[in-house]
Amino acid sequence: MRIPARAETVGSLLRPPRLRAAIEAFYEAGHSAVLAEERTKDRAALRLLEDEAIRDVVRRQMDAGLDVVTDGELRRWMFLNSFYDAVEGVRTGKTVRFRDDRGGEVPLRVHEIVGRLRRVDSPAAREAAFLADLTAGQPFKVTFPAASIFGHPLTTLPGAYGSLDEFIEHAIEIEQGLVADAIEAGAWYIQFDFPLYPYLVDPAWTDRFRAAGFDPERLLEAALAVDRRVLEGIPGRVTTGLHICRGNYRSSWMCEGSLEPVAERVFGDLPYDVFLVEWDDLARDGGFESVRFLRPGSIMVMGVISTKRPDLEDEDDVVRRMAEAATIAGGIERLGISPQCGFASVMTGNVTNEEAQWRKLELVGRVADRLWG
Repeated sequence: MRIPARAETVGSLLRPPRLRAAIEAFYEAGHSAVLAEERTKDRAALRLLEDEAIRDVVRRQMDAGLDVVTDGELRRWMFLNSFYDAVEGVRTGKTVRFRDDRGGEVPLRVHEIVGRLRRVDSPAAREAAFLADLTAGQPFKVTFPAASIFGHPLTTLPGAYGSLDEFIEHAIEIEQGLVADAIEAGAWYIQFDFPLYPYLVDPAWTDRFRAAGFDPERLLEAALAVDRRVLEGIPGRVTTGLHICRGNYRSSWMCEGSLEPVAERVFGDLPYDVFLVEWDDLARDGGFESVRFLRPGSIMVMGVISTKRPDLEDEDDVVRRMAEAATIAGGIERLGISPQCGFASVMTGNVTNEEAQWRKLELVGRVADRLWG
C-alpha cells in the first residue's frame, strides 16, 4: 500500500451474474434511481447478495495490488446513485444518447428532475460504513457526482426552481451533507465524478450550447466555481479526487476532444488532491500535453487502461506511455495509474467480461510495482 496511492480503480465493477439477475428482478424496467414507490420494498435478500459480492471484489482488488479499493459500486444501479438514490424529486423517464466507435448511437434511460429535491436517504454513508468494517485499514473511496454536472446547461427543470443556478445551489447543499455523512462513516477518500469539462472541449456539444444561448467560456467559469465550492467543509485529512469522465455505457461515450482548452484552469486552479483522467484512446481523448498544467502537490492518475474493450494492453507499452507522461508532468512521482473509467458505470456493464476486468486491474498493480515499487 503506497501513500500517496499509485494504483487505483475508478469505481464501478461488473456485477457478478447472480447479483445482476437479482438486481434486474428487484427493480422495474427502466430504473436508474430509487423512486418513492421502491423505497418500501424489502431489500434484505438483495443486500445479502450485495454484501457477499462486495467482500469478494474488495479482496480481489487488494490481491491485484491496488492502493485504494472501492465496493465496485455494486449497490448502485448507476454511478450517480450516491446522490440520486438519496433524494426525492426525480423520475427515470429521460433518454440520453452515447456514441460508439462505429459512429452509432446508444440510448440510455436516466433520471430527470421533476420536482424540488428533498433528501430522504444517505446511501453512500452505508457503503462507507460497510467498507470501513471490511477493509481493516486498507484505504477505500466512495464517489459522488461532480458538482459541475448539476450545471449542465441543457438540464430541464420543473417550476419548483426559479433558475438553473437555484437548482445547482440546492443540489450542492444536499451533496455536501451526503459527503459529510460518508466521511463520518469512515470514508477517507471522496471521488467526484463526471464534471462538465469534457462537454466544453467537444465541438458537437459546444455548438449545441451556443445554439441554445450559452457561452462555453462562461460555462467553464461557472463549472470551476461549483467544483471548488463543493469541497468546502471537507477535512484536510480526506483525499479528494476529480474523475474527468467522458461518459461510459456499453463501451460507448458522450464526449470527445483534447482537454487542452480547459486544462490550465482545471488542473492548475482546482484544489483537488487527485485528478483521474481518461487517456485510453488518444485519437479521441487527445495527447498527454495537458498534464503539464498539474498544480503542485496534486497527483495525476493516468487512465491508460481501457475498460471499453476486453483485450489486455501490453505491459511494456503501458510503462512506456507512463514514462512519456512523466516527462511532461515533471517526474513519475507526480503520477498514478488506473483504468480509464469504471467497467460498469451502469449496471448493464461495458462490452467486456469479469476475467478481462481482473486481468486489467492486475496489470494496473503490476505497472505500479514497476514504477513506484
